[in-house]
Amino acid sequence: MKKELFKIPILGRAMRLGSLVPVDRSNRDAAIQSLRAAGDVMRAGINMTVFPEGTRSREGKLLPFKKGPFYLAMETGVPVVPMTILNSFELMPKGQSYALPGEVRVLFHEPLDPAKFSDKDQLMAAVRSAIAAPLPEERR
Repeated sequence: MKKELFKIPILGRAMRLGSLVPVDRSNRDAAIQSLRAAGDVMRAGINMTVFPEGTRSREGKLLPFKKGPFYLAMETGVPVVPMTILNSFELMPKGQSYALPGEVRVLFHEPLDPAKFSDKDQLMAAVRSAIAAPLPEERR
């Protein structure tokens, strides 16, 4: 989670109790420390959701992936379950403060075992391919 969200009094405490890991995206060294903390959480048997793009795009297109989550998967050996979220951009584009009524679909793809990939780049490409496949062409 963005480290700024941890400053919200009740929310920040609840996130820490839930073993969520603050990420300082403006500081590379702090981000690496966050990855180490996330690895400890995963090794403790707690599942983690990671949004590999880091943020939502203004146009609703799939953005380039950050490398950190894939280093984490390779290091911990924890399987990656790619997820595609459909129709969220149409109902609440980035910057809009309210959601329109409608249906958002979440598709869970087959888990990918990091041990079956020679490096993080191959794993990242496989995850991206799985996520992009059900997206309309203009969103890929």
